[in-house]
Amino acid sequence: MTVEFLVGAQTNYSAIVRPLQWFVVILIFIFFLRVIRAVYVETRPGGKKKERQKAPKGGSLEILEPVELEGQRVEIELHQSLTLGRSGSCDYPMPNDPYASTIHARVTRDDIGLFVEDLSSTNGTYVNAERIVEPTRVGKGDIVQLGELIMEVSK
Repeated sequence: MTVEFLVGAQTNYSAIVRPLQWFVVILIFIFFLRVIRAVYVETRPGGKKKERQKAPKGGSLEILEPVELEGQRVEIELHQSLTLGRSGSCDYPMPNDPYASTIHARVTRDDIGLFVEDLSSTNGTYVNAERIVEPTRVGKGDIVQLGELIMEVSK
């Protein structure tokens, strides 16, 4: 009687384990398909064009610092360029900022979005705490710093 019980238990065990093994194999297969699809989507030709179409087209910078200017907005119209620096000839002069260069940076808005460009300033221009060396696209929520002026792209 003991032998029959063990044979029956072994049969029930394999009846449960076999479908679980197939289930795990199917899950692994689905996982690899998802990985392959993700790699394809990221590397396919034309992927960057779709990214540009979804880019934020905001044209407003909200000043966060210095505190006396906090909350002011700098609006940038489509196809407009705005220079920032200590010079009175800049579109947005910052005469009291000791860390800003005479003509420090340029912000441009075009069909793609908003771009920030450092104009060979001494202390640099930063986007999200990283110094930029070429025109850099910014979107809503990005932080732009030049001299003591810290602004957030708000739309």
